[in-house]
Amino acid sequence: MAIETQYETVPWLRTVDNSSNLSTANKGILDKDDFLKLLITELKYQDPMEPMKDKEFIAQMASFTSLEQMKNLNTGFEKLSGLVTDNLLPAIQLNQASSMIGKEVKYLNPETNEEQEKLLSGIVNSVIMKEGQAYCVIDGKNIALSSIVEINASKSTDEKVLNQILDEMKKLVTAMVPGEAENDG
Repeated sequence: MAIETQYETVPWLRTVDNSSNLSTANKGILDKDDFLKLLITELKYQDPMEPMKDKEFIAQMASFTSLEQMKNLNTGFEKLSGLVTDNLLPAIQLNQASSMIGKEVKYLNPETNEEQEKLLSGIVNSVIMKEGQAYCVIDGKNIALSSIVEINASKSTDEKVLNQILDEMKKLVTAMVPGEAENDG
């Protein structure tokens, strides 16, 4: 019986309540708090005749510091990953898709069957975001960016207007040149 009471005072041999350690058991890994508890317990129950050597203690403290820094890095990477996934990628997709507005594109037919064409073409009317993904609206259909296989360079509206003005000016110049109008009549 004396042996059993001696074991009961040693924390790692004592029966533990599983409900209090449920969060640690679910993680399946030891975190910095668990490491610190083990270190404190080791210091508390060390043999007073042979205390922990300085080198061992420094090595364990260095391990604890490294563990804490790795956990902080992991937390930082998780936050960065969430920021990129939730904010940056949708903004980039929206920017890319919006540059296609007014352009003719070819895209994979989302309702492809053997009788229909695999590639369709149309002009991008607008862009929408749906569940974090950008879609081009073509003829009333939402087409995913990944389905677009070709973007045709189209003349901008300014260029079209400029060409119309130049054509009208050519007509006016032709009409105003003396001799050409008389020969025509």
